Amino acid sequence: MQSFSFFSKLSDEAQTELLYHAHSISIPAGMTLFHQGDTCQDILFLTKGSVRVYRQHVSGAEITLYFLEPGEQCNVNITSSLSEMPAIGTAVSESDIEGYMLSSELVKKYFMNEPKYQQFVFGLYDLRLTALAEMIEDVRFKKLDERLLDWINSQKDSKVKITHEQVASHLGSAREVISRLLKEFENQGIVKLSRGSIEILNTTKH
Repeated sequence: MQSFSFFSKLSDEAQTELLYHAHSISIPAGMTLFHQGDTCQDILFLTKGSVRVYRQHVSGAEITLYFLEPGEQCNVNITSSLSEMPAIGTAVSESDIEGYMLSSELVKKYFMNEPKYQQFVFGLYDLRLTALAEMIEDVRFKKLDERLLDWINSQKDSKVKITHEQVASHLGSAREVISRLLKEFENQGIVKLSRGSIEILNTTKH
């Protein structure tokens, strides 16, 4: 828990209590942490790995809301736990993850009584709202091929293990459309497509 930015700024009492009650977790990739519609009881403090949070339409189509990274907490998780309301999305471990779980009762106590933790939480909400505003702006004003190219440019590795279906879910599109655009990008020399992976060759074209 000491790795979180707010920890050293908590009161001594809160630090001691947090270390005593937080229990460590280790979860493999591909596991659902909570489903859309669940009411979360515990709150995850992520220290390693990545968690994908997405919303699913009644049709079954998905769109990625955000990725949770080490040192962060999930806004959907926090909101559901503290308000005792159904979660607006589903969270799945994108990779093997590690972290700590803490009861919503204790987190609510820290949120009310520890200004630095409250500031940390509001900072996360600001981060997510900014990302959501950018996503809405992209959907409204950018063509899908531009958004797909932006996604390609955002990848850290040149070879990404991902299916066309997963890319479509991230961008809120259909697999067939994404496959067609990726094929066009392959013809332009931007990517090389393989089963279950995309190799990024050149992001300067388009």
